[in-house]
Amino acid sequence: MLMQENYQEIALFPINLSVLPYEKVNLHIFEDRYKKLINHSLDENKNFGIVYTKNKVMSKIGTVVKINEIYKKYDDGRFDLSVKGLERFKILKSYKEHELWKAKIRILDESYEDIDKNYFNLVLDKYLRLILSSKLNNNISQYMNKKTSFDFTKDVILPNSLKQDFLELENEQKRMNYIDIFLDSLLDKKKFPGDNGNFTNEVYN
Repeated sequence: MLMQENYQEIALFPINLSVLPYEKVNLHIFEDRYKKLINHSLDENKNFGIVYTKNKVMSKIGTVVKINEIYKKYDDGRFDLSVKGLERFKILKSYKEHELWKAKIRILDESYEDIDKNYFNLVLDKYLRLILSSKLNNNISQYMNKKTSFDFTKDVILPNSLKQDFLELENEQKRMNYIDIFLDSLLDKKKFPGDNGNFTNEVYN
């Protein structure tokens, strides 16, 4: 039995997409049950959870998101919108209610302050070197304000499976190690992927 103080209840949006904290993602909402989810979120000012789902299997780690901006609402109730990732959670129990997935979740404590500042700055230096060696250096100052591991992912597009692997790393130290290795590989190749800003369609589950 779950203790009340240890969990929250939240509506889930299972999708073949992984969203990281602080990341903004565009979505096209067309399925009726998810139109209802979005309308409820707007009416009640409630956040919901996005959970990476593959072959109808939901991951246990997801991200609480809020609706960031509505670009368009169609006459048939579809939406073009963006969401912003807020914080990671672990699913303790999931269930369906009126065709929508819901879950009892526990918000994960990140302990960002535990990371060694010297190591963080070393990784940041590699990141800025990569920016300077790329075509993204018109305004270098916009890339300098990094405070957590998730800040490094804002300007990099990754396959969703890799993003989910990153999301599931248990602490800030492991995420910074992941970024460190990833930056080394990019510096070797002198490549830097950019975000294309395309809309991602929801999937049926």
